[in-house]
Amino acid sequence: MTTTSDIESGILLVNKPVGMTSFQVVSRIRKLCGVRKAGHCGTLDPFASGLLPVAVGRATRVVRYMDSYDKTYRCRVRFGAFTDTQDRDGVQTGGRLPTDSELRALEESDYEQIRRMILNLSGDRMQIPPMYSAVKSNGKPLYAYARQGITLERSERPIRIHHVEVHAIGVDEALYADFSVSCSKGTYIRTLCDDLGRESGFGAYADALIRTRCGPYPLSDSHTLEELEEKKSRGELADLFLPEDSALSHLPSLFLSEEEEAAIRMGKLLDLSLFASRMTDCTTGVRTVVRGNCGPIAVVYPDIREGREILRIERVFS
Repeated sequence: MTTTSDIESGILLVNKPVGMTSFQVVSRIRKLCGVRKAGHCGTLDPFASGLLPVAVGRATRVVRYMDSYDKTYRCRVRFGAFTDTQDRDGVQTGGRLPTDSELRALEESDYEQIRRMILNLSGDRMQIPPMYSAVKSNGKPLYAYARQGITLERSERPIRIHHVEVHAIGVDEALYADFSVSCSKGTYIRTLCDDLGRESGFGAYADALIRTRCGPYPLSDSHTLEELEEKKSRGELADLFLPEDSALSHLPSLFLSEEEEAAIRMGKLLDLSLFASRMTDCTTGVRTVVRGNCGPIAVVYPDIREGREILRIERVFS
């Protein structure tokens, strides 16, 4: 039987519940696993639920490589109001409900206007991070300023919407739309909802949000906190840990000889020319996982040192 003390490191896929912060989830995982080191990939807002990958123990060293993951969400956008947080937890700040004649026209067209606006989100675009976000300014998260009623200028950031699918559009207590979106890192789905509100003229906010994929990990492989606690009580929690190598699957791989592996482990400065013909991308700074017979050895990247092209070692795995 496996005990908590046997757990050294790994990736846990957590299904975060609505109402908890990502930090609170990680804190629960630390206590559950009896470890000090744990970190998550991709913050989820308290109103959101879904997949939250958590790296435990030594696996926290791969969190930096998880930062670039693409993500997929399922969202319900509610039309008829803006909110200061761009989600259902915020204070309404304007917008209007569609009139009866507008709703009839939308229904008769099978909501073509709304459907087209959502589908047109696809592609490359610029986005301004919302004030209620963890983006930092002068060392403080923007939400700390927002809670004091302070609004700061924020720079636009490039994002990419890979794919959008509309699942349903209708009216219950108000006009809504359910859609899925696959996007690049740093995309705020609630800001997309706010954009839809401005384009429609009605106002809109994110009413529900579920993350269904994060990099290589699907929501279907995740576990609720209750399931994790039950596994812990049975001494089976370690069975749910994924190897940290799974977090590196999006990076290109380079397989080494025994001599090259020994040189990497010793931290030797190696000429890039020794590996260039076998590397997928020799662009300066592009990370590659070097592997041997026993799995990943290190993360490396091409660099220039004193005019010499080298293979710089960033992280060595034991």
